Amino acid sequence: MTQSLNVRNFAGYAVIAAILNSLIFFIAKGADATMVVNQGGSQEIALPMVFASTFFGLLVAAFVASKIGKKSQSFLSKSSTVGLIFGIVTAAAPFSASDDSKTSIGLASMHVVAGLVWFVGTKRSTK
Repeated sequence: MTQSLNVRNFAGYAVIAAILNSLIFFIAKGADATMVVNQGGSQEIALPMVFASTFFGLLVAAFVASKIGKKSQSFLSKSSTVGLIFGIVTAAAPFSASDDSKTSIGLASMHVVAGLVWFVGTKRSTK
């Protein structure tokens, strides 16, 4: 029997991740994080950016994984773990993008949350 990732079911998990990352944003701002990153110029991270990038990033990834999974069942079975690893590995990026350690920790936490929710969400949305 072939399995597939139900993107509609996964969308609920993407919303949960976006809400959790929004809470992390508020906690970081409350701890006086600047939420400014230096990527080819200084840019301040705002709440709508956090919510939208988390939600749409996970949703697009689920859609792509769903399409690839229809062609490759082995990819689909590994995509949960690959996404978790990706979230954890990319958590290092904010430490080079921000001069403020509170901002770096907040943004890194968001990467980990996205990876964890991806892992749980894809496992529970695959049928």
